[in-house]
Amino acid sequence: MSNLKEKFTNELIDIFIEEISKQEIKDKINTHIVDPSMTTIFERLYPYIIITSVIFILIFFMAVTIIYLFCTSHIYL
Repeated sequence: MSNLKEKFTNELIDIFIEEISKQEIKDKINTHIVDPSMTTIFERLYPYIIITSVIFILIFFMAVTIIYLFCTSHIYL
């Protein structure tokens, strides 16, 4: 019985892999699953990417300003 289940499972996996390997199926998966998913993920993450970039730029400018002020001040610690 176990041998029959194993054979059936292996055949099913082989058929699945064979079908997925076809270019037409790949195109359908890409068009109907991957592209919409990536678009949705990007749309939801876009504000966070922008906010993170702005914060990073502000921190960079603040660090440069602090270094400049330390270098130009006449009082050294």
